[in-house]
Amino acid sequence: MNDYKIKEDLRIIATLQRDLNVAAAALLLTGQITIIGVFVTSGEFSLSLSGPLLGRERVESKYGDQFTNTLIDVVDIIIAILLLIDEVRVVSSVIGPGRFSLNVSGPIFGAPVSVPTLPFLKKTYYFCKKIVSKHFDIDPRIFSK
Repeated sequence: MNDYKIKEDLRIIATLQRDLNVAAAALLLTGQITIIGVFVTSGEFSLSLSGPLLGRERVESKYGDQFTNTLIDVVDIIIAILLLIDEVRVVSSVIGPGRFSLNVSGPIFGAPVSVPTLPFLKKTYYFCKKIVSKHFDIDPRIFSK
């Protein structure tokens, strides 16, 4: 593989990761997804995100406590900011019956920076770009960077 092709592939990977992070941050900020859990493993942890858009109910206080609901919203905003400044990244998705969730992690949570090595990454990127553009009102300039 020539150097140009490798650089182009790396650029596509970086763009895909960025697009996923921006989309997840937008969903957090609009209340479509929220934190639903924390996965703790040896030396690191990740946050699980899901909500109405992904087939789950939005997490809210069991008894309608406004302080708890506000705290959940603040945590969602912090996660969105971490995604936008690239401190954490979408690292996986978990698919279940009628629902799925996104997991985010990164060096700030003790996890190494994820580096995907999927051979069909370009195809996945263009598929994701097409689906996200079709179903969400996102400025197309986001995908051009």
